[in-house]
Amino acid sequence: MKLLLAAVSFVMLALSASGCGSTDKSVDPPPNALAVVADEPITVEQVRKLIPDDPLPPVLVVGGYSGPWREALGLAIRNELLGREAARRGIDASTRAQQIATLITHEQRGTAGLTVESVTDGEARSWYRERRSLFGNVEEIQVAWAEFADDAEARKVMKRVAGVDQPTFQRLVREDNASKSGTAILNDHGEGADPMIARAAFAIGTAGGVGLSADPQNKRWWVVRVERISFKQVNWDEALAYRVKSALAAYRQDEHLRRLADSLRKKWPVHVYETRLAGVIATEELR
Repeated sequence: MKLLLAAVSFVMLALSASGCGSTDKSVDPPPNALAVVADEPITVEQVRKLIPDDPLPPVLVVGGYSGPWREALGLAIRNELLGREAARRGIDASTRAQQIATLITHEQRGTAGLTVESVTDGEARSWYRERRSLFGNVEEIQVAWAEFADDAEARKVMKRVAGVDQPTFQRLVREDNASKSGTAILNDHGEGADPMIARAAFAIGTAGGVGLSADPQNKRWWVVRVERISFKQVNWDEALAYRVKSALAAYRQDEHLRRLADSLRKKWPVHVYETRLAGVIATEELR
């Protein structure tokens, strides 16, 4: 169950997160800045405060969750943009956080389709079918995996094997000097393989998906590919419908805010210092 809850949080964050979507400026970055929004620096300390406190390193997922630093930087940039927009609209509050919260409330009330009540049963069922792993009830997951003794090598391999079939996966990880590799079938409790392999599998949650989990204290990193995932038969009842509608409404709200923040970049340009960000990630993630 802990594995499943962790996986849900990773996937929901990936679904709702706004990417940074910008590049290095040609000039040297301000001290300790990872990005600037209209020349207002977003510092390492600001971003670090937005990273959830988790005793375990993150599970990275190809095409999904890209790690806590990139996700937190995207959130910091979005907050700066929304705060500026709130001030422009004349929203007055004692703190920047309250300004942003008021702006978000206005957006939710003024935009159709962002409430639980506005989500139809058909929309909820369709969204549920596409994202069943978010809601549990996994019956079995079949995976291929490879273990590495170096995080940089594991990250490189994770990207290299994205989109390949299992035989190609096994060949490529052997070529890239995996210390171990194999296949496994996990039950609904994650039993059947190393817990870190199971943790990655539940976080990936989609057949064909690839991810990376880590035990850096023991210098072990796992690249995992989900080959097949099956779910238990679940009755669509009032309780499940409400859970799905709530999740879909939250996702729509975050998507609306992402689009709003993206549109605000025309007023307040955003620049990310990718070289410095990469250095921070290499120092602090999965170590």
